[in-house]
Amino acid sequence: MKEKKVKILTAFMTAALFGIAAIQFYLLKHSLKIEEEKFDRNVSYALLRVTDRLEKRNTADVVINKFFDDNFIPPHFGKDSGFIFKHENDFDFDINVIVKDDSNEFKIKARNIRKLPVPPHAIWVRKVDTIIQKKLVSNVLDDLFAVSDSVEKKLDKEELENFLKDEFSDGSIETDFYFGVLNHKDDRFVFTKSGADEVELRKSRYRAPLFPNRIFASPYELMVYFPDKDFYLLKSLSLMLVMSFLFISVIALVFYHTVRMFVRQKKLTEVKNDLINNITHEFKTPISTISIACEALNEPELAANEKMVKRYSKIVSEENERLKRLVESLLTTAALEKNGGSSFNLVKKEVSIDDVINDCIKSFNERLRSEKFSIETAGIPSGMVIKGDKYHLVNVFGNLIDNAIKYNLRTPDIKISVSRNGFFCIVEVMDNGIGIPRSEIDKIFDTFYRISTGNIHNVRGNGLGLSYCKIIVELHGGKIKVESKPNEGSKFIITLPILENMS
Repeated sequence: MKEKKVKILTAFMTAALFGIAAIQFYLLKHSLKIEEEKFDRNVSYALLRVTDRLEKRNTADVVINKFFDDNFIPPHFGKDSGFIFKHENDFDFDINVIVKDDSNEFKIKARNIRKLPVPPHAIWVRKVDTIIQKKLVSNVLDDLFAVSDSVEKKLDKEELENFLKDEFSDGSIETDFYFGVLNHKDDRFVFTKSGADEVELRKSRYRAPLFPNRIFASPYELMVYFPDKDFYLLKSLSLMLVMSFLFISVIALVFYHTVRMFVRQKKLTEVKNDLINNITHEFKTPISTISIACEALNEPELAANEKMVKRYSKIVSEENERLKRLVESLLTTAALEKNGGSSFNLVKKEVSIDDVINDCIKSFNERLRSEKFSIETAGIPSGMVIKGDKYHLVNVFGNLIDNAIKYNLRTPDIKISVSRNGFFCIVEVMDNGIGIPRSEIDKIFDTFYRISTGNIHNVRGNGLGLSYCKIIVELHGGKIKVESKPNEGSKFIITLPILENMS
């Protein structure tokens, strides 16, 4: 896929992801606002019902007190006068007053009456004349219209809290609350719920006047606030929040892996093209050399010259060997990459590390004669035995030396040292090459990876060398790492277990 198409697709997917997240955020914000409005409405209705209950209870108390006042004795009763009641149980209850002038009856239905020495849950029906009714109503209204400090004595904090709990529960409001009753006349709280913050109460918008139906305005106001309101509202949307976060996370994760797949596919395509170009060049060079040598051997004059025949025959043999190594390198890499090299069989034997390094250096003798570079060894002890595949170990050090020669802008100077650290053999291969940028160090052991900065891209290779080295070293139970500075050189450090540490 072309780079431009990948960028366009990535841009569209990113915009779509942010668009979905923005829409979801807007919907959640709108839902939260709706929940808050619903909460405010339910609280307002609950406060109105509470104040209404308080006023009815206060009105009933006034009526009952007047009706059963010892000083109030009706002037006369008829034959049927007196109390007629029906006893139901022994619980206390509220009051509801009904006056019917047309039937000359005054009915009182009593509930929650603690002051009267009469059975609760009873219904009294009393026949009174119009004069008595008018006097009674007049006295009751006088008390109801009066505004005095006695109201505070009638307010019961525990009862008010129970009223609030009942009404909030009916309104599906299940969260902690604090309340207080403020007397605006002298700007003080009559009482507050234990633990309530008066500052928060004064700031609260949840309030309702007490006894609003009096002729003279009541100075008392009920105030409520909810300390955990925001958390309660969010909790009511918790399922939506969790599902939204989950779905957006899944989309973002899929998007990330999709983009990563595109980028990786793009890199693999570039690596594949680079590999094909380099392998083609690697094959083309020996094939061309063999072709030229074969044509020369077919010349009659050259065929008579035994010395020249041997020379060109040797060239053909060397180039043929070069092709063989290249093919083996590709096949070996494919085998090593499969299942992390677990299916690759090494022929491990007891081998001295100095023999491995000396054999590796010998393989460069021909190049040392024709090319300008040097290989120095220091501190290579004899008799340090490891268990490994000599052929592949020689190739590991050979790849490091070959890279040190190719990736160098100066006359290559290569140094190899061997030391021992406990039960491990430490081999260091140092060069004065162009070095490796810090950003590339973690990638150089990836299969087919080749650094593409400076003049390195002009160096032919297949990107298999360091990947091969890493896998072979790890299959021997060792580790390989690199220390490098651009334009100063690199040092590859290989750690291998010696035979004494192996069971």
